[in-house]
Amino acid sequence: MNLFLQVFCSLFSALLCALAIPNEFLTFGSPFLGLIALIPHYLAVSKSASFKNAVFLNALQVMAVHLISSFWLANFRDFAIFTLGASAAGTACIGAFFGWILFFPYAKPRTAEKCAPCAKKWGIFAKMRRPYVKTCAAENVLSRRGIKKISYPSFRVLYFSAVWVTWEWVKSNGFLGYPWGTLSMCFYNAKCFIQIADISGAYGITFLALLFSSVCAEGLNLIGSIKNFQNPKEILSDYKMTAALCVSFFVLSFAYGVFQYSKKRIPVKFLNTVIVQQNIDPWGDTDDSLSVMMSKNLSEQYIEQMRENRISPDLVVWSEAVLRRPFPQGQNYYKKAPAGEPLINFIDRMNVPFLVGAPYLLDKKTNSYGNAAVLIDADGIFRGAYSKIHLVPFAEIIPWIEFKWMAFLMDSLVGFSSSWKAGNQYVLFDIPAHVNPEYEAPVAVVSLTEELKAPSVKIGTPICFEDAFPKICGNFSKAGCELFVNLTDDSWSRTASAEYQHFVIAALRSVEFRTPMVRSTNSGYSTVIDPAGRVLQDLPLFTHTAASCAVPVYEKETTIYERFGNWLAYCCMIFVFLSLCFAAKDGTENNGTAH
Repeated sequence: MNLFLQVFCSLFSALLCALAIPNEFLTFGSPFLGLIALIPHYLAVSKSASFKNAVFLNALQVMAVHLISSFWLANFRDFAIFTLGASAAGTACIGAFFGWILFFPYAKPRTAEKCAPCAKKWGIFAKMRRPYVKTCAAENVLSRRGIKKISYPSFRVLYFSAVWVTWEWVKSNGFLGYPWGTLSMCFYNAKCFIQIADISGAYGITFLALLFSSVCAEGLNLIGSIKNFQNPKEILSDYKMTAALCVSFFVLSFAYGVFQYSKKRIPVKFLNTVIVQQNIDPWGDTDDSLSVMMSKNLSEQYIEQMRENRISPDLVVWSEAVLRRPFPQGQNYYKKAPAGEPLINFIDRMNVPFLVGAPYLLDKKTNSYGNAAVLIDADGIFRGAYSKIHLVPFAEIIPWIEFKWMAFLMDSLVGFSSSWKAGNQYVLFDIPAHVNPEYEAPVAVVSLTEELKAPSVKIGTPICFEDAFPKICGNFSKAGCELFVNLTDDSWSRTASAEYQHFVIAALRSVEFRTPMVRSTNSGYSTVIDPAGRVLQDLPLFTHTAASCAVPVYEKETTIYERFGNWLAYCCMIFVFLSLCFAAKDGTENNGTAH
């Protein structure tokens, strides 16, 4: 396969990946395309002539996926140079490094003259390599860099899958983490397929998809080269075993998924909630009077509807950054604003707690503010706030901004040099709720010493893209969170694909921790998600509307994923690391015997 064809295969793979992820044509993506998307790229990398080519191909593939699937990042006004440009460059650089790692099993053999002495000492992977050998010149021993061509399909399939899972973990975590453009995003429509997330996290979904692609690609490789093997039966037997193992994983995962998806879950209690989607331009005036007025009107309309149906509302949720004045001092401002009926007076009249996106003062000395969710009780009194912990790099937080050169650079590029301050504390809001009369606890206690307590729901509020990070939601869950309430504003993207991509990532958090989620957004996708990832209620995109719903809250359970975290991703990293160490060690020994 020449370089031109390899480039075509990698770009075609990128296109398949981008189409498999939710996009402007396929609302929730395509599981089928997700399964086959990496086949062309696997073929391109495995046929590369050198490490240099493999590095280039992988950088090209991951950057193309990023640009095609996340093109809407360019709509972030003056920040596009960072949100799309810098993120694409960073993705390509990290992808290039992983291209180098991916190529290890496919490195070219030495020439016959240098190969002969090394053939006497096979080392750790001798058994994996032996069936391929016909002549000394074809011995798949280590290159001069100590890199061995591992010939057994089982190793190559597992190695490729493990490297790609590691790549997705690296790109999705840390300060610059961006968990978009991942394979797990392709499978929301395959509800039974994603249920294993409560065991392995999203990386289990990715790993299964990679196994399928790798097995198919390895089969295509074998078709063209089986006649060159010294012992083709052994190779075919190994391939059949690998394919059978892949099928077994799929069958077991599907069976588990069917069980979890069809499992009857009875809510312990309900939180009667009004979700407000005001659909206001986030780049509009700094005055929030219009957004507050529109949100107030929607809130009152749906609160009254609930009361007319003899339903007592428990909570009203507005989206991220609806209010522009920081709390707690903002409470005094909203006792007078907006004109007509001030916000605090309105909440007091509605007699319902409000959870609203607003700035929050974190440090008086430095006058630093956080992007927060603030709770105002039914009497209109500010009760507390959660400040966003994982801020968007360069958009919400600017690294090294304390240095004058960075402040000057940001002022020159985007016209400002200030940023939010990250929160340092997870906060749960305990909201009064309603008991489900149909639920019977397995154990009941009748006490004469304790006062009866009204039922309540502990709410965790990941803000903006925090619901894309398992660590954030996991820490909320470990603290006792019974319901995730995500406040976000993706309206700046002006695209349906951005809204739905954010949603499918968030839905995986509900499955991973078996915890329902309410998403209250400025323009979409506002939803109520159950612990199996189902949408119980939703609102149309880019529409000024609201919804009232009885959000089901279930008995708290600790999943395997919550307990052990990203164990599968760590296992993949260890496997890749040990493979490279063993190859390097064996290569050093073989290089020593060659002289």
